[in-house]
Amino acid sequence: MYKRHILYLIFFTLLFLLVSYFIDFSISESLMQNFVTFLSITFGFYMTSISVLYNSKYLKKLHDEIDAEKPIQRKIHTLQIYFTNSALWSLFSIGTLMFYSLTVKVKNGILSINPFFEDFLLLIVMVNFILMVLLFKIFMNGFVEEAKS
Repeated sequence: MYKRHILYLIFFTLLFLLVSYFIDFSISESLMQNFVTFLSITFGFYMTSISVLYNSKYLKKLHDEIDAEKPIQRKIHTLQIYFTNSALWSLFSIGTLMFYSLTVKVKNGILSINPFFEDFLLLIVMVNFILMVLLFKIFMNGFVEEAKS
């Protein structure tokens, strides 16, 4: 991943941790289900994006170009790294959320979770959202490039 995107993730992580220090988040059972649904749809978006790009001219163009920010690799390899990291993070997040939803007790519709783990669960959802936005931007750039050729 590009350094600037890693810095975005670090910045938003620290910002989220700062905000969560002052705000007491509570995760309800339905919110946990919504998170799992959102992450499953996100994972589906990644797989669909890969299949759409599979035989495109844009993909061939990325294979032919050297990445200016990482001259040791082609742009196709950079895209592969983004998709791989995002998909693995999405699967990790789904697994973590499902594990917590199976092991945590519910009191009045609210999951009783240690505040640290509650913030961690919200953080992994936020990181998924940021990764999805980054890939969406890449996908839209490919959409424009495909239309040019």
